[in-house]
Amino acid sequence: MRRPLFIPKLFTGYARFLLKYIVGLDVEIEGLNNIPKDNSFLIVANHQSVWETLMFFTIFKNPVMILKKELLNIPLFGWYLLRTGMLAIDRKNAASSFKTLLRGIDQRLKDEQRPICIFPEGTRKQPDQPGEFQKGIYLIHKHTKAPILCVVHNAGVYWRPHKFFIKPGKVNVFIYPVLPAVFDDDTLKTIVPGMVHTKAKELAKIGENKHE
Repeated sequence: MRRPLFIPKLFTGYARFLLKYIVGLDVEIEGLNNIPKDNSFLIVANHQSVWETLMFFTIFKNPVMILKKELLNIPLFGWYLLRTGMLAIDRKNAASSFKTLLRGIDQRLKDEQRPICIFPEGTRKQPDQPGEFQKGIYLIHKHTKAPILCVVHNAGVYWRPHKFFIKPGKVNVFIYPVLPAVFDDDTLKTIVPGMVHTKAKELAKIGENKHE
């Protein structure tokens, strides 16, 4: 299937322009050189805001978001998500839905050479209160054996979870060096949450200090 991938690029690029020049919210990224040239990897990121679900399309090449199935029922928007290759999981039928999800991930990673973006905390969290990682990330890694790229930001300082008001400022994004696929599950369960949570708290303090 030929996907209209120019649509998310165009839409999110325009959103980034509006955020910067109308709202006054810019972004500073550290570690861009850590993004693998081979586009088949897993992006593991903290979830704080609407910001990252939009702006990651301007940072990474054609990422695939894993989202709630309910979003597919929104008129036009649901069609857009399907046509651009986003993947959904039905939380009410998690077991059967997860098998379908894994097939979709295989196709996007191997056939389409697109990175998969996962927010292991599940729902948006406050900047200084990172959430526990759900087990799905480890099952996905065990199945795909794909490298993991940990990405951490403090967007929630400026665009709070479940809020419409946006503060001007500069979102800090930190991209770690990629973790090779050879790590076993037990090691990942220790390393990955620690990397994300530690940096998330650090960046939250940086963002909050700017507004004191």
